[in-house]
Formats: sequence, C-alpha cells, structure tokens
Amino acid sequence: MAWSAVILFVSSDFFSARNTGAFLHDLLGRDVPYTLHIILRKLGHLLGYGILGALAFRAARVDIPRRPILSAFAVVLLVAGIDEMHQATLASRTGSGWDVVLDLIGASIAVWLLRRTHNNRLDM
Repeated sequence: MAWSAVILFVSSDFFSARNTGAFLHDLLGRDVPYTLHIILRKLGHLLGYGILGALAFRAARVDIPRRPILSAFAVVLLVAGIDEMHQATLASRTGSGWDVVLDLIGASIAVWLLRRTHNNRLDM
C-alpha cells in the first residue's frame, strides 16, 4: 500500500516532464537531451512498477498462495490504471495506455527475477 501511495504521489504535477527536466538541469548543470529525458522517465516506470510488482508478488505468496503472479499483476494493473487516469486529469501530464503496458513489463521483470533468484526458498 505504501509503495502504491509513492507511485500515485509521483503521478502528480510535481513530477511532470517540465519539473523533472528542471530537476535534471539543476543536478547536471545543463539541459538533458529530450530523448534521454524521456528514456529516464520511462525507466522510472519500469523501476517503480517493478518494485510494486515484487512487493505485491511477495505479499500474494502469503495471502493468496495459489495465484501469486496473477494477484500481483492485478494489483499492478489497478495502480497503473489509477495512475494514468489521474494523469489524464492534469494539464501538465498525459495518461497513456502504453505506460500501463510499460508498468506491467516492469512488474513482469521483477517477478521473473524474484522467482528465478528465490525459486527454492521457503521464506519468499
């Protein structure tokens, strides 16, 4: 739940492209090329929703042990949908179905890595 709140906070105007561009400019002392800025923002989707997918998968393994992957993806899809619908209501943001797909890819990678690295562990 807490990570979902972080994601939805990042969905605000405060993290619009204009504001993240200004942040990157201040951090690096110069403008970041547009393409690099977009790539960094999309990597943020992969990372943020990868973390959400991993957390949801671990929680579902305890609460819903018969379908943890399906449950984790349901959580990711719900949060991603809310995130993009919220962004669609803001003048400084846009909602995109492609971002939801990217979010699911990030969650898929994280769940795959978790399953691969902890396949035989009971505490997962």
